[in-house]
Amino acid sequence: MVAPAVISEYVDHELSANLDSTFAFEGPEKLLEIWCWPDEDIDIVKDSVSYTDNGIRLQGLRTIPFENWVKLLDLVSCKILSVKSSKFMDAYLLSESSLFVFPHKIILKTCGTTTTLFCLDELFEVIQKFISKKFTSKDIYKIFYSRRSFMFPEKQQSVHKDWKNEVKLLDNHFINGKSYVVGNSNCDDHWYLYTGGKIENEEDDCEVDSEVESNIFRLKDQTFEILMTDLHPENAEQFVTSRTPGYQSLINNGAEEDDLGHEFGLKTMASSKLDSVFEKDYNFQDLPSPKENFDDTDQMVGDVSDLNFIHDAFSFSPCGYSSNSISSNNGGYYYTLHITPESGWSYASFETNYPFSPNSVSISDVLFKVLKIFKPGKFSVTLISEEDSNDDIFNSLTKCDKALKKINYKKNEKIIYDLNNNYKLLYLHFEKN
Repeated sequence: MVAPAVISEYVDHELSANLDSTFAFEGPEKLLEIWCWPDEDIDIVKDSVSYTDNGIRLQGLRTIPFENWVKLLDLVSCKILSVKSSKFMDAYLLSESSLFVFPHKIILKTCGTTTTLFCLDELFEVIQKFISKKFTSKDIYKIFYSRRSFMFPEKQQSVHKDWKNEVKLLDNHFINGKSYVVGNSNCDDHWYLYTGGKIENEEDDCEVDSEVESNIFRLKDQTFEILMTDLHPENAEQFVTSRTPGYQSLINNGAEEDDLGHEFGLKTMASSKLDSVFEKDYNFQDLPSPKENFDDTDQMVGDVSDLNFIHDAFSFSPCGYSSNSISSNNGGYYYTLHITPESGWSYASFETNYPFSPNSVSISDVLFKVLKIFKPGKFSVTLISEEDSNDDIFNSLTKCDKALKKINYKKNEKIIYDLNNNYKLLYLHFEKN
């Protein structure tokens, strides 16, 4: 299938049908988040405009042509299976996880032996070509790079074999870099974080008017992850498919093509209830209420019925699953899941940038819903949030150990860091008794 320069929806059915993940093994992802500019309302973003094939107006990084993203992802060793777009963002479902493109930032999450950091030079060359001729990696507003400890570190490629080498490469590109090893480094279940970019009190060229500043203040940046291992075998089994790669997985319905990978992916998403983790009417059944023992401020008091998601999902053969879900009508919010269900090294991850607050969706509700779907033997929770965002979100997570204890999870670690640019990190690790 030939894609136009900029697109609102795309599926490579042939690639999807032929993709064989028999030898996939490393679940934990490398997560790269680069903010080129503070927001989409600065002039350099607003002055870069294009339109999709169906008339969606694009700005900033979203104007970069499709073929350039293909070339960049080739350097990472992954392919584009499909794309979904809203007026806020573009979500690329990849052969190894996901790419999210906003007008002012990108989020690239890749698993396996992908070489995520190999895309950096190409990324800034593309930005110079299509958006700002003088823009370099030293000019970025902020950068986050993180990953869980690998299960098979010896299988990784080049700099990704060793955290110190990753940090060295990142320091060559970005200013004010800091690196952290979070959790028990004597075991194989800890977490790495790198941050960098401009310090908040530094002068820069990004002028934002008072109205925009007010909007930015109300919508604070948050990233919430749940990283799970040792999935319960019965729960992991729902992410194993019986389809055969090749022409048998390609569906031709006259004028339209489809493929079983995407078809099974959406069915799996619905049957596992991964499509409803943000809905209020979820049935917990055997799980205790996550609101138990919480303060009143932790309750879900807002109406989220108007939060609609566009879903894109794929079931790999013989096993594995990935999905992107992006808000269609209420801001540039996403959640994404990636699962490798193989016995012995099973892994699942959940990530979202949804701005949890007492007046919207409860972060503890989402945590318990995800845990019910996978029933992991171990899991880590990370929340990176701007410091002046609502402290109730941190309190909600730190108190959830009381409810988790009732389903036989013990808390091994709670770690809090103050980071640059008024961000803070909460890291929690739990293990089944």
